[in-house]
Amino acid sequence: MKAAIILPLILASLALSSLTLSKSVTAEALSPEQMDMVIQMSVNQMKAEGEFAKMATCTNQTEAKVESVFSTVMRTCVEKHMLDEDDAKTTACLVSNFSEKLGISVEKFTACTE
Repeated sequence: MKAAIILPLILASLALSSLTLSKSVTAEALSPEQMDMVIQMSVNQMKAEGEFAKMATCTNQTEAKVESVFSTVMRTCVEKHMLDEDDAKTTACLVSNFSEKLGISVEKFTACTE
């Protein structure tokens, strides 16, 4: 299942970005600029993997819209759940918010990521 690959990729990117920023930086201490850097790093990685193009085709959306929604949802979910350090909560947040903002069901989102 591709969702099982994409979402951990996002979470790994977040973890790597956090380490890159500073070992002493916590989620609550991330500046807006650092948060932007974490999100941009994930966006760049997903672009390079062609994930936005695939999702756009499957959901009948533009690639720009899928990327924009991803950036917004990622910011929301990271800000909300990063302190929890609970990957399941973060993943659930990403899946439910991403599908909602694209106007598709969670099932459709999951199917599009397989």
